Amino acid sequence: MKDFLFFTYTDNHTTTNPFWYYFREKGHSVDFVTQKNIHSFKPTEQYKNVIVYMNMNPDIGGHEISCRPVINNLLENHFKDSFLIHHNDTDHEDVQMWTARTPDLVMQREYTNDTKNPYHQNMPIHGFHFAMDSIEEPMEKDIDISFIGNMTNPRRKPFLDEVIRLSRGTLSHLNWFIDFEGTPNFKEMSNRSKIGLHYFGNSYDTWRIWELASCKTALIMPKLRVKSCTDEGVGLFDSYLEIRDDFSDLEEKILYLLEGKRYEDLANRAYDSYNEKHCPKKVFEYYYKTVMNYAKR
Repeated sequence: MKDFLFFTYTDNHTTTNPFWYYFREKGHSVDFVTQKNIHSFKPTEQYKNVIVYMNMNPDIGGHEISCRPVINNLLENHFKDSFLIHHNDTDHEDVQMWTARTPDLVMQREYTNDTKNPYHQNMPIHGFHFAMDSIEEPMEKDIDISFIGNMTNPRRKPFLDEVIRLSRGTLSHLNWFIDFEGTPNFKEMSNRSKIGLHYFGNSYDTWRIWELASCKTALIMPKLRVKSCTDEGVGLFDSYLEIRDDFSDLEEKILYLLEGKRYEDLANRAYDSYNEKHCPKKVFEYYYKTVMNYAKR
């Protein structure tokens, strides 16, 4: 009997979520099934634990919808005694009923105080966040403020409007970089920025938070709501300057950070927090430790 079977998107361990690869590195016997071979997969082994990655969008590497009945059939007829873990890295804040069988553990990226659980209340849920590699490249910080983000959700549009208003009005004397169509120069512009602005789109946990922190760029954004960024999760992350959800204090907070180069201290704290608690190695360690607290050994 092997330790883990992963129903995952890809066998590429250099993607943003190579959690299965970390389990193999820790010495476990691990197999994985991807959407490329799931329809031809014939199990020849039993597994103590089965982890199902949940993402229904094949355009971003998720399972095609046709994978769901196959997975349900395998869980019912071949792996009914396996410990079942849902790995939910979708943008859904609520726990998703993705398999017919109730999971024994849910690892939920968008886990907040408002997350709704449709299963029994004793089912354990734990948060995690994106495991993002550092994008740091030493460059001169010659851009005062940047906002780089696609319009993935309508709630981000009013924030963009306010950013544009400030850049053309009362804060037009500052050096801005604004892109809302997906610049190919994200890495360079982030490294050159003194301050990076962020506002939530489809989810609270985003790549941008960890990428900006990794390159010593001070973050201004609303309150981070995911539990993975508290002491009960991956680790506390509070090294950013919080603005109101209606961003009515955005101008005030920008000027505050630029005065006396306060942004440097905040950027250094975010950088240290990323490297000490939130880099991929730390995310994997937390995820692994949490799963192993419940998994069949």
